[in-house]
Amino acid sequence: MTKGFKHYWLWLPVVWALSILLITSIQLPERTRANNEVGFVFVSEKHEHANKLLAAFVRTANQKGFIPVPTTSEDSRVLEKEKLDALIDRGVEAIFVTTLDESFIRPSLERAEREGIPIIAIDRMIDHESVVTSVMSDNVEIGRMAANHIAAQHAGLDRPIRVVEVRGTAKVRSTIDRSLGLTEYDKANDNLQVVASITGNYDTFQAEIEMSRWLDADIPFDAVFSHNDDNTFGVVRALESHGLSDKTLVSVDGVTGIYPLIHSGKVDATVVQSPNEMIEVGFKALEHHLNGKKIASHYYSSSYLYEGLAKD
Repeated sequence: MTKGFKHYWLWLPVVWALSILLITSIQLPERTRANNEVGFVFVSEKHEHANKLLAAFVRTANQKGFIPVPTTSEDSRVLEKEKLDALIDRGVEAIFVTTLDESFIRPSLERAEREGIPIIAIDRMIDHESVVTSVMSDNVEIGRMAANHIAAQHAGLDRPIRVVEVRGTAKVRSTIDRSLGLTEYDKANDNLQVVASITGNYDTFQAEIEMSRWLDADIPFDAVFSHNDDNTFGVVRALESHGLSDKTLVSVDGVTGIYPLIHSGKVDATVVQSPNEMIEVGFKALEHHLNGKKIASHYYSSSYLYEGLAKD
């Protein structure tokens, strides 16, 4: 692995997002108007996908005539609840939330409902009456897409394909659903077997550590399904450090740094999500709700499998 790969791609999303993140901090900005504000509690500024959601939220809120009030929970369930409560205290018109743990924030969601503040879940499914709608990828289908692609790459095997799953953050709905899609395929088909499920926590460093630890056990496997591209960067490092270059690796998200890895053959494919679409649909749903129109309990944004450039 080159020095450029180790460092350059890490800075791309950071530099790209710095101007946006200046408006977010541990302390919410002072309220400047009595109405028209829409809050957004997002999980972390560490992930490019989250930063894309943030950029789309700020841009779309301004286009729609709302005042965006974004703030990060910094991967903390406790801070997430505190930020939600602060936005409710502030009396914002609506709150978008990308949650770490929907059960932990349920009292805040119920309080927002009592006070007439609509909650819109973004990039997560929150199945609770206090949430007016959820807008996200079909993460169960994403798991199935990954399993189908892995199966297609190993169609000639006369035994089950042995798959290692590198999961996201525990208890997060996207983690649960992506894993469900994979295991549903496993149960319905004889050609695929999940031999290990390890936690990468949607974090490059942790994914590298956990994958390296598992590789040290020298257990045979054929493919890896990684729950997001941040995980995948760590998985690639771990595979390279163990001299492994023949494994099928399928990822999720479509962040900047994943495409060079796909084009070079280090990653087989990624399921590309649509953060801009999630936010746009969220604001359309909010406008319909504020105008008294009925909206669905959830909406799926588009996603597709990207396999790289056409090969001869």
